[in-house]
Amino acid sequence: MVKLFDSTFVLGSALVIASLVVAALALTRDDVPIIGTGALALVAVAAITFGTVLGVAALLLIAAGLLGWTAVLDPIARFVPGQASAALTPARTAIFALAVLIGVKWLVAIGMAATAR
Repeated sequence: MVKLFDSTFVLGSALVIASLVVAALALTRDDVPIIGTGALALVAVAAITFGTVLGVAALLLIAAGLLGWTAVLDPIARFVPGQASAALTPARTAIFALAVLIGVKWLVAIGMAATAR
């Protein structure tokens, strides 16, 4: 059972924050420092989230972003912020979707940890 502020929760929170920072940078820039292009940022975010309960959804988003499956990503694209300032690529749309998925999972984990006895 994970409790709020134990080492597992703190490590998981650090990984969530790292994923969200990489996602935010990839959404607002054409080239992310150290990581590079949008496709590599997508792989970096994916590496951080690999092995989670919603991993199948994450893997679908990763594949859609890397392979350019617009049929999967088009419904999500309208929610991506800052579309006018940067070209909206499949990789950017997938990064946005993964960031939302990570954030939702983290909020659920916080709720579960806060109510753990």
